[in-house]
Amino acid sequence: MRTKRWAGLLALVLLLSLCGGALATAARVYDGADLFTASEEAALEEEIARFQEETGMDFVVVTSDEPQEDGEQYRVADEFYIHGNFGLDSEDSGVLYYIDMYNRYQYIYTRGQMIDYLTGSRIDAATGGSQSLLAQGDYVGAAEEIMERVRGYLRDGIPEGQYRYDILTGEILTARKKALTTAEAAVCAAVAAAAGLAFVALVKRSYRLKGSTYSYNFRENCDLTITGRVDDYIRTTTTQARKPDPPRSSGGGGYHGGGSGVHTSVGGGHHGGGGGHF
Repeated sequence: MRTKRWAGLLALVLLLSLCGGALATAARVYDGADLFTASEEAALEEEIARFQEETGMDFVVVTSDEPQEDGEQYRVADEFYIHGNFGLDSEDSGVLYYIDMYNRYQYIYTRGQMIDYLTGSRIDAATGGSQSLLAQGDYVGAAEEIMERVRGYLRDGIPEGQYRYDILTGEILTARKKALTTAEAAVCAAVAAAAGLAFVALVKRSYRLKGSTYSYNFRENCDLTITGRVDDYIRTTTTQARKPDPPRSSGGGGYHGGGSGVHTSVGGGHHGGGGGHF
């Protein structure tokens, strides 16, 4: 057996898949490891509801203490999110924050538009911020920290030059940059037009004689004859560029700072994410 699935949570995944579209208003906190008190779980549900309303994207928290193979966290997150029919838009955009207590591993799963907002470097920063909270046993604090980080990244927008790449091959799949707004494009066009007109006026003025209306016809009165050519060696310049390291094998988010690592799993399409031990 490649992995020993944790029976309780797998049964929950299957149950969720049968519920179908009814999950649009279902719970978003699944505490299989019993890390949260009843009041903490209720508070998380309320905070997630506010997150959904503010962002239009989904957020799910899952915990487990069942035995499973280390390194398979991304598969568990993939299956739970897809079979649970999470996501509020046509791309099922959202985040699943998974705390695996058996291997002491935290994982952020991304789907849809969230893949582009949560680049590898942003996921690393988010899990870095929650790591000390997990080590102290403040699990609800860790989940709240991740949610707040994600909310901040959504406010900041997709990073300039963001792209998706395949975590297995390193192939860059997309390149997305912030597009200029209509106002910004209009300003740029006006500046470019003004600069062009100024340059034309300057050139025309330079060919006129000062103090006179006489205009020198340079096309008819200029003559150029090339009598010889000499090539002189000056120097040789060599430029070296470091070849980037290949991506590390992982279930998700990348180690290309400006990119988002993706893989293909259940349900098709791109799945992103990343995480680490605590």
